[in-house]
Amino acid sequence: MIWIISIALSLGFKLYGFKHSEQLSINYEIIFLLVFAPSLVVTMIIILKKLLKH
Repeated sequence: MIWIISIALSLGFKLYGFKHSEQLSINYEIIFLLVFAPSLVVTMIIILKKLLKH
């Protein structure tokens, strides 16, 4: 399910980028968040699950 949502979001952003390329400017903080935020969320969920089991 996560893969489907991720692929749909990436295709949506890619299509938006093709149509509105003049409005997009690369912001390195946003790129950093897009790359590392999903892994941080997954890590926090795993840690919370392990903490709640004990």
